[in-house]
Amino acid sequence: MRIALVSTIKPSPGTGLGMSEYTYQLTKHLKALNKNLKVDNIYAVSEPKRNNILGLLYTNTIFKLKIKKISKMDYDIVHITDHEIGFVAKILKKSGSRAKIVTTIHDLARFEKDLHRGLTQYIYNKLVQGSINDAINYSDYIFCNSSQTYETIENRFGKKANMKVILHGVNEDLLNAKIPNKHKNSIFTVGYIGALMKHKNVIFILKVAKLLDKAGFRFLIYGTGVDMPMLEKFKGDNGLGNVYIKGYLREEDKVKTYDGFDAFAFPSLYEGLGLPILEAQARGLPVIIYKYGKIPKEVRRYCFEAESPEHMAQIIEELKENGYNEKERKKAMEYARSFTWEKTAKETLEVYKDE
Repeated sequence: MRIALVSTIKPSPGTGLGMSEYTYQLTKHLKALNKNLKVDNIYAVSEPKRNNILGLLYTNTIFKLKIKKISKMDYDIVHITDHEIGFVAKILKKSGSRAKIVTTIHDLARFEKDLHRGLTQYIYNKLVQGSINDAINYSDYIFCNSSQTYETIENRFGKKANMKVILHGVNEDLLNAKIPNKHKNSIFTVGYIGALMKHKNVIFILKVAKLLDKAGFRFLIYGTGVDMPMLEKFKGDNGLGNVYIKGYLREEDKVKTYDGFDAFAFPSLYEGLGLPILEAQARGLPVIIYKYGKIPKEVRRYCFEAESPEHMAQIIEELKENGYNEKERKKAMEYARSFTWEKTAKETLEVYKDE
């Protein structure tokens, strides 16, 4: 079987971009499952240029011409692993490709109101909406990374016969590293790892930090994004000496960083899946989410749910005082560790073979 995995960015680990990581892990584990599979990676740009206008123009012009050539190649499966280039499905179908076309849709955030900032993001959202429409209308099979994504597609586009939920995995480094024995410290550390963008709602954490701006608590924020200046300003305006905005986190430092937290805060307004929740739980951490965020049921199952910054502050104080219930911790860890990339690849390969 010959397979083409088509993505926007060159598949590589540790980019911090979920779709790039997904393509990398899928490639790696498909090859491990079956040595006879021929898996090619076809991508538009070699480096993350999501907000780069030149990269965007290239993807939507020259790359489209490159895709037309794929229709003449002898692929059995063309899997579009990034819904933001769902237009590939339309191009291949109209070019007469004999391959079965599969697209993974990770979320429909670009259709949601008030999750992004600025004119550039507005224009990009419109492009992605068109690509997702193309993917849904021209793909032979749609993969969804959560039941929430599946249900959102059904609600917006109507029921599609060939759709399947295939959950994504937690990276092996986080699963295989030994869990340290933790001792109660005088300083309780709350962490966040993720993008600093509007829909991630990181300002929520800083509002919690303001409520807990006293001895015994600190907040470590890891990530980059357009909201960083706003967060830095809020921190400065409110004199939050207990907040440390640390910037980009290297993949090789992720285990050590998670293990340095006492709790993980993830107040996102919208997630297609929400792998950082599972990563933190896999390392034995209590995870606190925003109750009214659109977070799939598959990952919110063992989370603490905060209704407001005041409520999250209360949960954090109780965790510092009483600790994380060991029975609940073990249940959450075991559940999070059931999300593996090997399982993702196995379920994906089953559909390839059926097709």
